[in-house]
Amino acid sequence: MTNVTVDEFKERCQQVLETARSLHASKPDWVTFFRETLGVDGAARSVFAMQEEYLQFEKTKEHEMIKSMVANLRSRKAKKAREEDTKVITVRLPESLHEALKAEAAEHRTSMNKLCISKLLQVLVEQSEAEALENRAAENRAAENRTTDNGQSNRGFRSSIDPS
Repeated sequence: MTNVTVDEFKERCQQVLETARSLHASKPDWVTFFRETLGVDGAARSVFAMQEEYLQFEKTKEHEMIKSMVANLRSRKAKKAREEDTKVITVRLPESLHEALKAEAAEHRTSMNKLCISKLLQVLVEQSEAEALENRAAENRAAENRTTDNGQSNRGFRSSIDPS
């Protein structure tokens, strides 16, 4: 691990667990809970930004407890009038990728289906965040252009009046 003491690491594990417990108490849907705790921009990834630290975190009892909370939320019935239907897709992939996913699922003690759903959710979250960033950047450029245009118009107006 990096230059983090054992006590600091444990404290950070507790911090992530407390964030997860607080969110879990509000009874969110499992997708929201996963995204906010273990997702790409979730609490665990922000506290353990270095991959090596995150991998160590995955081996802790706190991580196990958070995974149990995810499982708990996934198993409860949705509070909707009608539960969403499940659809099946077939994905063709190279045997080597299949074996890698199978090994990763075993490492995480989960099914390949759950692992693939989690990976798909991460991609969707990343895409929506990237789109939001692009939209903000475009809005900022448009605002800059308006400011620049106004500044040029004002300078032109001032220079036509200014006798010097």
